[in-house]
Amino acid sequence: MVMKCKFTKYCGGCKNVNDDYSLTLESKQKYINEVFEDICVPNRVVANYYPYKYRNKLQLAFTELKGKTLVGFFEEGSIRVADIDGCILNGDYSFVVIKIIREYMSRFKIRPYAFGSGILRYLHARCIDNKIQLTLCVTTDNFAGRNWLLDKLQENFDEVSLYLNINRRTDRAIFDNQFKFVGGTKYLNFEMCGVKVSIEPASFLQVNLKIAEKMYKSALENLKLKDTTTVVDLYSGIGITSIMFSKKCKNVIAIEENKRAVGNAIQMAKLNSVHNINFYVGKCEENLDKLTQMDDIVVFVDPARNGLEKSVIQKILLLKPRKIVYMSCNPETCVRDIKLLLSDNNYQVSDITPYDMFAFANHIEILTVLDRM
Repeated sequence: MVMKCKFTKYCGGCKNVNDDYSLTLESKQKYINEVFEDICVPNRVVANYYPYKYRNKLQLAFTELKGKTLVGFFEEGSIRVADIDGCILNGDYSFVVIKIIREYMSRFKIRPYAFGSGILRYLHARCIDNKIQLTLCVTTDNFAGRNWLLDKLQENFDEVSLYLNINRRTDRAIFDNQFKFVGGTKYLNFEMCGVKVSIEPASFLQVNLKIAEKMYKSALENLKLKDTTTVVDLYSGIGITSIMFSKKCKNVIAIEENKRAVGNAIQMAKLNSVHNINFYVGKCEENLDKLTQMDDIVVFVDPARNGLEKSVIQKILLLKPRKIVYMSCNPETCVRDIKLLLSDNNYQVSDITPYDMFAFANHIEILTVLDRM
C-alpha cells in the first residue's frame, strides 16, 4: 500500500514521502556503499516492513497568521509553520492530537506564540501502543483548560501522561529545563527487547522502535556475551541497551554524560530488577580512565552525530576489548572513527549493516562490528 501526503510541497517534515519506497532504499544503499568503500562491502539496507506510521515522536510548532492559528512542522529551511492535519509517517495518533489541540486552543482562547507574545510554542508527544505522553511547551502556566485537555486525551488514548514545559527561551529549542506534571500517568510505560521501559518527556528514545529493536538485538547477538563478560556501554542514555545486555553477561559499565538520563536509567534498572549495572555520570573519556584491564570485555558505543572523540577511541583501544559494536546515526563520522579503531592493526571489521530508521528521510543508521584479531 502506497500512501500519499498532501502537505509535502511545503512541509519540511520529510523530503520524499511520495516517492517509491524501494527507490529511496536504493539511493541509501548507494550512498552507504560509497562511504564505506575503503573498509568493506556493507550488507543490504534493513528496510521497514511498512514504511508509514512508524514515528512514535511528534513535534509541532504553532504560530499565528492574519488571525489564523497554524499548527504543524516548519517549512524546509524556514521559520514559517506549514499548517497540517496530521502526518502519515507518524500515523493516526497525529491526526487525533492535532484535532484535539485545535479544539482546545479555540475553546479556551489559547494564543499561539508569535512575534514575542502568546502562550503555546510547541507540542511534543510520544505515542506507543496507543499510550501517549504529551507536553505543551508554553511561555507561562497561567492558562485555562488543562483538565479538559486531559479528559479529551483520555477519551482517545488508553493511557495519558500530560506535562507542561515552561519555555521562555529566545531560540527555537523545544524544551527548557522546567517541566510540570499535569495529570494522568507520570511516565510513558512500554516494553522493548524484553526491557520494561519507563520514560519522561525529556528522555531520548529512537523514533522507530521496530527498527531500533532489530539493531539492539543484532548488537546483542554480535557481542557474543558470556557469563564472564563485562560490557562497557558508552553513551548509554536511559539504559535500554545496558539492561538488555545485563541479562546475558557478568556485568555492565554504563557511561552517560546526561545526568537526567542516568537518573532515568537507574529507575529503569530497579523496575527490571537488574543489579549488575554500574552507572557512571560524565564524559566517556574521563570515566574510561577509571576502568582497569579485564580478561573478557566488549564495548558498545552509540554516540551522537559528531561521533567519537579521538581520546575516547584511544581509551577504548587500551581496554583491548574482544568485540566493538558501533551504532551510528552518521555514516561519515562512523567511517572516520572505524578507520581510527583499525589503525593499530588489532581489529578487523566483520559486519556493516545499514538500517532504514528514518523511512523517506535523508538519514540512515549503521551497525558496525569489529573483532579483535
